Amino acid sequence: MTPKTAPVTDPGGWDAALAGAFEILLGGQPAIDPAARYGVYHQSVSIEEFLFPNTWATPDALTAREPMDVPVEDGEYPFSPWGRWRFDLSESVFKFDPDLLDGTGPWGEGGHKGPRPFDDTFVADLRAVASVDEDDDSVLVHGAELGPLLSRHGVDLTSKTSKKLNGWLSVLLRVATDGTLTDAMRAATFTELGPEHLVSIHDMTYARSAAEPWEEKLSAVTHPALRDHLRMLCLTAKDARSEGGFYCGTDSWPFPDYLEAVGCSLVAGWGFGESDAGTAVVRLLDKPGAV
Repeated sequence: MTPKTAPVTDPGGWDAALAGAFEILLGGQPAIDPAARYGVYHQSVSIEEFLFPNTWATPDALTAREPMDVPVEDGEYPFSPWGRWRFDLSESVFKFDPDLLDGTGPWGEGGHKGPRPFDDTFVADLRAVASVDEDDDSVLVHGAELGPLLSRHGVDLTSKTSKKLNGWLSVLLRVATDGTLTDAMRAATFTELGPEHLVSIHDMTYARSAAEPWEEKLSAVTHPALRDHLRMLCLTAKDARSEGGFYCGTDSWPFPDYLEAVGCSLVAGWGFGESDAGTAVVRLLDKPGAV
């Protein structure tokens, strides 16, 4: 799977500068495992609140192997993913709230949401191919597995009736990358288009320095513009409420750890706004023959 725009490479030092910067962010060079695959997932409140109905949640789109744009009216921001990334919907992860599937809480008889929109057969087929998060019993399924179920059971997520699912059926979007850690880190840090597309902390309204210890650690980045760009992605949580991003590091998810239920392990994460959005670089579950 390849991103929309091929990464710009520079034999004169850009690739080397990126490699050094990523090593700093990751706390050292990761152990080399030629079989490992890596990816990027993104979650956003601007998607969650108004996810349905939409034109791309069709069986064909969810099973397609080609990356696609996901149109979101999210404004123009330096680190907005919507103008930079394409998404692999087949590997995106959809999360069903357990009350939605069980017809409990606000769903079902007497609930203010009304009857659940799925019958028992759909729920049984979904659970047969899905994973369950042990913390809250949410059911998680990849788009490639969900698409055929929608078609088989006649569930239409593009119709107006699906609007009531917002907040109860959500998605962690998989960014289209080539499976390497380098490409995943380039996407997550918005450096995949090369040095001409960097953001400078000096152009921002409020932030003037990264959070500690990252202000000091990033001083070792050899490329000045890259250093200032990454400082904007390593702000304090307070500064990142209005611009830039907050680096969660290598051991803290920027959103709940649902992806662990589908075999992903965290590599690095970033949060944006008042926890409005998050991006995680992950090591993917090993799949023989996967690319």
